[in-house]
Formats: sequence, structure tokens, C-alpha cells
Amino acid sequence: MLRESTSARVIGWGAAGCTAAASLGLIAATRHGEALAAVAVSLLALLCASAVFRRDPVHALIGLWLVALFSAPLSAMFGYFSATGEAIRQSTEPLAVLFVLLSAALALRTRTRPPPWWLVLPTVGVASFGILAALGNDVPLRVMLLGGWLGLKLWVVLLAALVVPWSAQDLRRVRRALVTVGVLVAAIGLLDFVTHGAVSRTLHTSIDPSAAGGYRANAVQSILATPGEYSLLMSLLFALSIARLVVRFNITDMLLTLLFAVSVMLSLRLKGVLSIAVVLTIVILVLAFTNPRAAVLALGAALLLAGGIYASETGVVRRQLSRYASSETSARARLYGTAERIGGEDFPFGVGFGRFASYPSRLYYSPVYARYDLNTVWGLSREYPKFIDDTSWPSVLAETGYGGLAMYVIGLLGILAALTAGLIRSAPRARWPALAGLAAIGVLAVDSVGDATLFSWMAAATFALLIAPALRNSPARAAHSERSARQTSDPAPIPESL
Repeated sequence: MLRESTSARVIGWGAAGCTAAASLGLIAATRHGEALAAVAVSLLALLCASAVFRRDPVHALIGLWLVALFSAPLSAMFGYFSATGEAIRQSTEPLAVLFVLLSAALALRTRTRPPPWWLVLPTVGVASFGILAALGNDVPLRVMLLGGWLGLKLWVVLLAALVVPWSAQDLRRVRRALVTVGVLVAAIGLLDFVTHGAVSRTLHTSIDPSAAGGYRANAVQSILATPGEYSLLMSLLFALSIARLVVRFNITDMLLTLLFAVSVMLSLRLKGVLSIAVVLTIVILVLAFTNPRAAVLALGAALLLAGGIYASETGVVRRQLSRYASSETSARARLYGTAERIGGEDFPFGVGFGRFASYPSRLYYSPVYARYDLNTVWGLSREYPKFIDDTSWPSVLAETGYGGLAMYVIGLLGILAALTAGLIRSAPRARWPALAGLAAIGVLAVDSVGDATLFSWMAAATFALLIAPALRNSPARAAHSERSARQTSDPAPIPESL
């Protein structure tokens, strides 16, 4: 029976391969061979992603993160701004949509308990304010849909990740994947530093020619498109490593923490330095309540690390602090100031999804910029719109108003509360997932002030991988699991023995 099943499988795969080969041959013979081949490859990728999800949803989420991470270096191989390069970078979008749809179907099919209301409410709230504002301001449907998808991606991916069944083994797999890939990217970054940028020049991954001069010329970005993305990834991995280090002290986690901290500093980004400071502050505050002796040791290590950062990066920090503090007329400052005006004038809804400080407002140049005399600002004009989607919070405030901003903040506060409760209720050696989640929110908050972090697939996928398993172990969800574990196929929460 086993041999018959194996033979049938082999015959099936062989027939599928022959069919695919014949189809590609027919496609190549047509006048629209390239376009049809792209469609065929896309459909094949979606089918493969669906198969991976059906076999292992957590593996699919890790795969989505890998696609978001490696899309930039892959697109650079074909020309970053070429049609092929653009298509490769946009490949994350359909895969993310597919992941969300498959997660929803899985939840309905298995009757998995829904995500917590305090996460659903902010998502629905932000969506409602953005859509109502868009309808009231006659925003074209395609602009509204694209802006809404980008504006909600952080929440949508997290909600989809929460309905995926998680186990103790999955938590270990996620950490192993994040750390393994992170070490590889950091090692390439160190090589890039030693060779004075030879790696990024060879891979053609840099998309910021303006950074060729000054102190930024020495900034490390490894395989990523910008030093800012490299700083964000290393900061999140620093948060993960130090959280595990202070809970389960061992040499491996100590070396990982140092590696990621050094990598953050090599990015020469002020927000990276601030992210390290915020993570250390969160860790020390948590230890002060849970393990005072460890808090003293962590404080001493933090002071040593702060001294090293000051000695090595004092010039970079001073330059960037001086630049941002004195540049009241910069594009970023104008975005923040105008967003406040929009929030007040269009209270409480804003101007609608896709209309301000976001990629759709740059792609379909928004009339809002002319209304507030931003169309003549360097970096915000139609001719040179490079800095339009350079940050996060002006878009949230202007597009969804103070109502949407309040919903966003409520959602983050809800996650903080759930992680804090989970940390308090967990066994001492099982507190690192919740602590890593708290530190990751700190990194996200700092980085989003000066970058489009809230709308980045790499940030959203990393955030979901760090937060979802930690929230699955929160007290409220754990209690619910104990009551319903015998009635549903949803697995029990992650055990405290991890």
C-alpha cells in the first residue's frame, strides 16, 4: 500500500512537472512571453506559499519574514529600480495578503478563538477613521485601498499571526530563525565595515547615493537597502537577545547581545543608539521589580555599554542631534507640523487613507501637499518626492485624524499591558518572550519617529514573530485556553518551562 501511494505521488509530481514545462514552452512562444511568464511564476509562488501554510502556518510566517528581509538584495541583482527589481520588492504584498486570507480561513475552519478584543478594536478603529475620512474627502478607491492596506499592515499581520496555532517548539523555531539569519546579516555587516562598504557596492544594495559623502559614507547596511533598515533589524534582535540573556544568563546570549549592539552602532544612526538606550531602560525597570540583584548587574553593564557608545559615536550623535534640533524647515519637520494642522482642522477623521506622508500619496501625488504649500518643499514636491514617506506618525495622524491616532496608541498600550501581565504571571525562566516583546515595542516606537517603520513589511513581520508567541502566553489567553482546549483544536498555550 505504501509503495502504491509513493508511486502515485511520484507520477503526480512528474505529470505536474511535464505540464509546467509544456506551459512555459507555450508561454515563451507567444508575443507576451515575459508578462505571461511573470504571471506564471507569481501563481506558482502563491501555490507554493499556500502549500507551506497548510503544512505549517508558523513556517509560512517565518517565510514571509524572510521574503521581506531578502527582497532588497534580490531585487538589486536585477537592478533596484528596474521593473524586475520593483516586482521582486513588491512580492511581499501578495504573499502577505495570502497569509492573512489563509489565517482567516484556518480560524473559521478550526473555530479557533478570535484575537483579543483589545487588538481587534484598534484595527477596526483605525480602519473606520481612515475610510470615513477618505469617503468624506473624495479619495479615489484605489488610493484608499492601497493606503488602508499599508496603514493597517502592522495590525493585520499581528492579528493573522495570533490565530495561527503556536506551540513551545514553534517559539524555539522562531528564535532560531531570527538569530541565525540575524547573525548572518550582522557578519556580512562586519565584513562590509572592514572592507569599507565593498559588500554593499558589490551587491549594489545601496539606494541612497546622497549618503556617499560625510560621516554617513561609513555607515554599515550589510545586505539591506539602507543603514536605517539595518539599524532597525539589529535593534530588534538586540532586544530579543538581551531579554533572554537577563533571564537565562549564558555565554551564547551574551555574545549575541554584543554582536547585535555593535551592529546597531555601525549603522551610524541616532535612532539606533536611542533604541539601545530604550531597550536597556525597559530591561532594567523590569528586573528592578522581578530580580533586583540582576537589575544592579544589568545597570552596570548598561553603563559600560553607554560609555562605549559615547566614546565611539559621540560625533555622529552630536551631528544628528544638531541637525534635527535646528532644522525646523526640513521636510520631516514640515510633515509633522502639517500633520498637526490637518488633525486639528479635520478633527477627528483626517484627510483619508493614501493622502499624506505615505507611499500612495507619493505614487498618486496628493493634492493635500499643494493645499498646505508643501509642493514647493525640497523632498516633498511632485518633481522630487523622496522624503514624503520618510516617517510614520504624520501619516497616521493626518490620514486617520486624532481618532485614528488614539486607536493606534490604545492598541500599543493593550499589547504592553498584556505582555506585562504575562511577564508577571510567568515562571522566572519563562519571562524572556514577554520581555523581548516589551523591548521590541520600545524599538518600534523609537524607530517609527524617524522612519516609515509602521509601514515596513520587514518591521511588521519581525514584530509579529516576536509578539504573537508572547501574547499567546498572556494570562487571559492562557485561562481561556485551559477552558476551551478540550473543545477546539487550538493547542494549549506555550508552557512556562521554556
